[in-house]
Amino acid sequence: MPPDPPLLPFGTPPPHPQTYGPPRPDNSARTVDRALSWVLFVLQLLGTLVLGFVSIFAVFATDSCGSNASSSVPAVCDSDYFGGVLIGYWIALFVLVVLTLVGMVVSTARGTIVWPWTVGGIVLTIVATIVFFVLMGR
Repeated sequence: MPPDPPLLPFGTPPPHPQTYGPPRPDNSARTVDRALSWVLFVLQLLGTLVLGFVSIFAVFATDSCGSNASSSVPAVCDSDYFGGVLIGYWIALFVLVVLTLVGMVVSTARGTIVWPWTVGGIVLTIVATIVFFVLMGR
């Protein structure tokens, strides 16, 4: 039988303290959070590109330039207004994508949950689109 190892003096730390640390946390939920958040961000980005393209045609669909409006509703042809709303909408979409991306990167670096940034970005994109169509129908 091998001899027992010599006892260490009182107060001496064990030889390998890292083996006595707390167990490593389970990162499976964090991995799912990050993966789904990045998938949602890509969907937001693709949706933003499609909405930006479709918004060009929405300008033509909502103005009545050259149409025969009824006698009670005159034709409205305010290209400055429509152009301003369109450019404002594009700027809003761009800012939302950039802010969502920055929020996701910062949240990932800090080790916090990421999904609120992506869901918030998508919800605000939907709100911006609703506001755009309300302003275009004015």
